[in-house]
Amino acid sequence: MVLAPLSFAGGQDTIVLFSLGTIVAGGLRLILGAIAILLVKNTTWVRRAVGAIIFVLGCLALLVLSPLMSMLVGVTGAGPADSMLTMTVIQGVVSGVYLSAVFCGWNIARNRRWWILVIAVALAVVLNIVNSIFNQTLAAQLAGGVVVTVVVQALWLAATFGVLGLCHLLGRVRGGTVPMPVQPAPIPQQGYAPHQGYAAQQHPQSGGSIQSQPNQWRPRSEQWSRHHQ
Repeated sequence: MVLAPLSFAGGQDTIVLFSLGTIVAGGLRLILGAIAILLVKNTTWVRRAVGAIIFVLGCLALLVLSPLMSMLVGVTGAGPADSMLTMTVIQGVVSGVYLSAVFCGWNIARNRRWWILVIAVALAVVLNIVNSIFNQTLAAQLAGGVVVTVVVQALWLAATFGVLGLCHLLGRVRGGTVPMPVQPAPIPQQGYAPHQGYAAQQHPQSGGSIQSQPNQWRPRSEQWSRHHQ
């Protein structure tokens, strides 16, 4: 939303600034998103790692493939109309891969079931198809501008958080979240405990009590009677 208006300013400096800002924004998105997934609670480190890896791969696809495919389209020397259609399709596919990686990475870390992942990927595909058609319509009618671009980016951001919120609600449905394994209670160890006290045992003849100690010598019955005589 901040960088989009720069694309309409024109000039070599603006292009360099826009490209540099896109790279910085993509790097921050990759780092902060991976950290957010790794900080998810009530899950396992395996799910955190898998979710973070999927998210990073999606960010790298958006950060690397988009400019690379733009360069390849420019080298082919296609016409303006064909070039615009080709770039719209490429951007839609790459953006769909990125958005699917965002939804899948986050839902995997949050212990969601597989059917929620399928719904999230389907919504990502639908959102990108709608966005591609909308952008193609604006380009054909030359209706694009700074305000329109910012509004489209804001709607895109709201739709992304809306899908994440929908996945959160689906996770509350019965069977939507994988239960965490129950940790077994620790079994107390039996045997010699040097720091624990021992219960006193009453002797039937003397009426007194003796403190049982490990490896303690205990007199026999006849020795007890001779001692008390």
